Amino acid sequence: MRRALLSMVSLATLTVVSGAIGAKAEDVVKIGVNAALTGSFVSAGNTVHNAVKLAVKQINDAGGFVVNGKTYKLEPYYRDDRTDVNTAIANARELVDDIGVKAIWGTESHDFSIAMTKITNPAKVIQFTGNSSLGPFIMAQDATKPGGALHYTFQTEPQEFQRSGSTAKGVLSLLEPMIGHQPKASVVFVQDDAGGQYLSSHYELALKANGQTTDLIKYPPETKDFTPLLTRVKADKPDIVHIWYNGDYVMVAYPQAIQLDVAPAYFLFGVDPGVWKERGLKAAVPITLSCVPVCWGAPPFAAAKEYFDQYFALGAPKGVQSSVSLLYYDYVGMFVKAMQQAGTVDDTDKIVAELEKIKYQGAVSKVPVWFNDHHQVTFATEVCAVKPNTSDQFTCAVEEPPASPPPGDPGG
Repeated sequence: MRRALLSMVSLATLTVVSGAIGAKAEDVVKIGVNAALTGSFVSAGNTVHNAVKLAVKQINDAGGFVVNGKTYKLEPYYRDDRTDVNTAIANARELVDDIGVKAIWGTESHDFSIAMTKITNPAKVIQFTGNSSLGPFIMAQDATKPGGALHYTFQTEPQEFQRSGSTAKGVLSLLEPMIGHQPKASVVFVQDDAGGQYLSSHYELALKANGQTTDLIKYPPETKDFTPLLTRVKADKPDIVHIWYNGDYVMVAYPQAIQLDVAPAYFLFGVDPGVWKERGLKAAVPITLSCVPVCWGAPPFAAAKEYFDQYFALGAPKGVQSSVSLLYYDYVGMFVKAMQQAGTVDDTDKIVAELEKIKYQGAVSKVPVWFNDHHQVTFATEVCAVKPNTSDQFTCAVEEPPASPPPGDPGG
């Protein structure tokens, strides 16, 4: 566990006090988590809670961290937003106004994130929101610069053209040898809500940039019987059906598609190969899976494997989106490092200035991660292909994101 802590916050920047006098009650930094533990986004929300719990436990168990000669520990406050925007807003007000947190991790939805920034930013509370749909038009330089409306907000997933671009490239390159010819036609089957509309708009363009003709078919939120829409998808005779974007619904739609023999190959967005293996799933046709950023069922480097071993040992569920937890874990370490470099736990203007400069080596990536002028991060995406009729044989690739958007994609 101590080794994972040192991978999260380097020895050069985090002084671990072992065997020192414990922190006084006032020597704490209050932080908050506001994410779903109930409702339709629970598989994403529980990753936020559990990742922050692991990071906090490792830091506090090791004796805390030193800022300007004084030792502190993290004091976390966890709230369930119930996949409800009004609850998310109420939680944010409590965390900011009543508890006085310095930073919040969450939420997992575009409109929830935007609503929370109306509370966090005027109060100068740092918000780490793992949502790629904020985009550079919302996270504009005028907004994120000092005095801007989103100066204290950090987007902890890559820009969507980057994630869509790396995902599309990985899916197509892995599937081509498995289906025996270059795929030409793709259908994107996506949940019809704000997140699905935004994500699919970028992914469609990424597929077209990789030589695909595409059709976009949307399913209503809370759908259980996908048969009528999947029958329509089958009529398109696609080479690949790409099922997006909520992993829980993806795993409901996928077996129905297999039963209907909709396509010769599939991509299941945000479903970890670990889930495929744990559930003993098999398919006679090629299947690809993706993870943000890397897969807990097939971690591509040692730091990620060590992290996931400890994450699940703490009791976190092995879910379709557990890999996302890595993002929130690393940003706890980044936040601590920024406080140390700023020499303060109270002045969030100085802490933000350090977050804007940090090149941070954690568990999420083999190379340091950092925020651009829009407070957005960049890292690769892992995509895995499942050998037909197996539950545990995967071929995986870590795809780097494209440097610029594809034709027609404004990047926002």
